[in-house]
Amino acid sequence: MRILSRYILREVLSHAVIGGAVFTFVLFMRDVTRILELVVRSSAPIPSVAELIFLTIPSALTVTIPMAVLVGILIGLSRLAADSEVTAMRASGIGTGIFVRTIGWLAILTWILATLNNVFIAPRSAAALADLQNQLKTSQASFEIQPRVFYEDMKNYVLYVQDVSPVEGAAVWKKVFLADISNPTAPKITLAQEGIAVSDSPESLRLHLVGASSHENLPKQQDQYTISTFQETDIPVPVATGEKKGPEEPALPEMATWDLFKQISALRYTPGWNQPDWNVVGMRRRWYLIEAHKRFAFPTACLVLALVGIPLGLSAKKGGKATGFVMTIALVFIYYVVFLAGLALARQGRLPPGLGVWMGNGIFFLAGIFLLWRVRKRPLELGWRSMILRLRKLRAKFRSEGSEAADQAPMRVGFPQILDDYILRDFLMYLLLVLASFAILVLVFTFFELLGDIIRNKVPLVTVGAYLLRVIPSNAYLLTPLAVLIAVLVTFGLLEKANEVTAMKATGISVYRVVMPVLIISAVIAAGLVLVDQFCLPDNNRQEEALRNQIKGKPAQTFFRPDRIRTV
Repeated sequence: MRILSRYILREVLSHAVIGGAVFTFVLFMRDVTRILELVVRSSAPIPSVAELIFLTIPSALTVTIPMAVLVGILIGLSRLAADSEVTAMRASGIGTGIFVRTIGWLAILTWILATLNNVFIAPRSAAALADLQNQLKTSQASFEIQPRVFYEDMKNYVLYVQDVSPVEGAAVWKKVFLADISNPTAPKITLAQEGIAVSDSPESLRLHLVGASSHENLPKQQDQYTISTFQETDIPVPVATGEKKGPEEPALPEMATWDLFKQISALRYTPGWNQPDWNVVGMRRRWYLIEAHKRFAFPTACLVLALVGIPLGLSAKKGGKATGFVMTIALVFIYYVVFLAGLALARQGRLPPGLGVWMGNGIFFLAGIFLLWRVRKRPLELGWRSMILRLRKLRAKFRSEGSEAADQAPMRVGFPQILDDYILRDFLMYLLLVLASFAILVLVFTFFELLGDIIRNKVPLVTVGAYLLRVIPSNAYLLTPLAVLIAVLVTFGLLEKANEVTAMKATGISVYRVVMPVLIISAVIAAGLVLVDQFCLPDNNRQEEALRNQIKGKPAQTFFRPDRIRTV
C-alpha cells in the first residue's frame, strides 16, 4: 500500500510542481520587461535587480499555489484513469479512500506553505518591494528619463529632454523642457541647456538646471508674459504618482498580519460610534476584515480545490492529460468568479466580510463532498464527454469515407495529409489550452493587483472589464512563444510516449516530415504576431494605459502621439 501511495503522490506532485513553476513564470513575465530595462540601462545595481525579482515571487504564489495543486491532481489522476490504472485498482479492492488520504496529505502540506506565504512572507515582500521601487524611482530618476519623450506622470509637471549623456553615477540631460501646469490658465515654462535630477526625498526630486530661462504668462494679462534667465537654479518636483487615496483605504497588502489584527481590534472598540465620521471608521474596519479573511481564504483553496479535483480526476477516463488541463481551466475560472462575486458583495456591505470572502471556498467544499460521495458508488459521467465522443465518431465516419475515396484515387504526397491533420489537431488543441490558462491566470492576478485602486477610486465594473479585455492582447503577444514551446513539448512527448513516432519512422516517414506541419503553423503564428505588433498592439496599448490611469486615479495623459508619451 505504501508503494501505491508513493506512486500516486509522485504522479500528482510532478505535475503540480511543473504547473506551479509555469504559472509563476507567466506572472513574472508581466514585470520582466521593466526589470530587463533596469539591467540594460544600468540604472539599478545588480543586487537591487535580483532583490526586485525575488520580491515579486511571493505575491504571485498566493494565486499559483492553489492552481498548482489543482492542475497536479487533475492531470495526474486523469492520466491514471485514462490508462485504466484506476479501474485496475478498483478491481483489486482498492477504493477511493487511498486517493483521498494520499492526496490529502499533499493538500495539507501545500495549505501550510500557502498560509505561511500569505500571512508572513507575502506582506513583508510587498512592503519591501514598494520601498525598493520608491528608492529606485528617486535614486535612479536621471537614468529613467529617456530622450525625446514627454513625461506626464509627475504631478502638475510635464518634462521633455532632447538628449541624455551618461556620466559616472548619474545622467546629464541636454536641452530640458519643463512645464509647470499647476495653474492651467497660466502655465510656467522652463527651458535649460543642461539638467540633472537629485533625490531630495522619497516624495520629491530636485532638478538642478544650468543655463535656464523661465517663461510665465500673466494671469490678468494673457497677451503678455515674463521671461527670467538664470545661470543655475534648483526646482523641486514631486514624484507622486497622482493616485487619489482616501482615508478609508490604507495600503493593506503591505501591512503585516499582526498589525492588521491590531487595527481591527482597535477600530472595534473605537469610541464615538455615533459621530459623523463613524461611517469612515466602519468602512476601514470592513477593509481590514476583508484583507484578513483573504489571507486565510486563499491558502484554504488548496484543500477545497483538491476535494473537488479528486473525484473529477478519477472520472476522466477519456482524454487523459488534456481532459485534466481543460477541467483545471474551467474550475479555476469558476472558483475565482464565485470568489470575486462574494468579495464584491462583502465590499458593498451586502454580506459580512467573512461570509463574502469564504463564499467560494464554502460552495466548492460542499460540491467536493457531494462529488466524493458520488464517485464512491461509481465513476462520474461528465456531461460533455458524450458530446465529444459523438463528434469523434462523426469525424471518424468522414475519415473512413475519405480514406475509401483516397484508396481509389492516385496516391498524393503533398501537404496536408491525414498525418498532418492528426499532429496539428493535437498541437493546436494544447496551444489553445495553454493560452487560455495563461490568460485566466493573468486576468485574475491583474484584478487582485488593482483591487485596492478599484475600491479606492470607485471604478465602475464596466471600466474594469474593458481594461481586462485590453490586457489580453498584449499579454497574449508576450506569452504566445512560451505557449507554442509548451504545446510542442506536450504534443511530441505524448506521441513519443505512445510509440507513434517510432511507428511513423517504421513506415518510412522521416522526423523532418513529422515536424513540418508544426513548423508551418508556427511560422504562420509568428507572421501573425508581427502583424498584430504593427497594426493592433499600439492602439490597444494606448487604450489599455488610458484605462489603467483611470483605475489608478491618475491624471489624463496626452495620447495623440503614443510614441512620444512615457510615464515615470
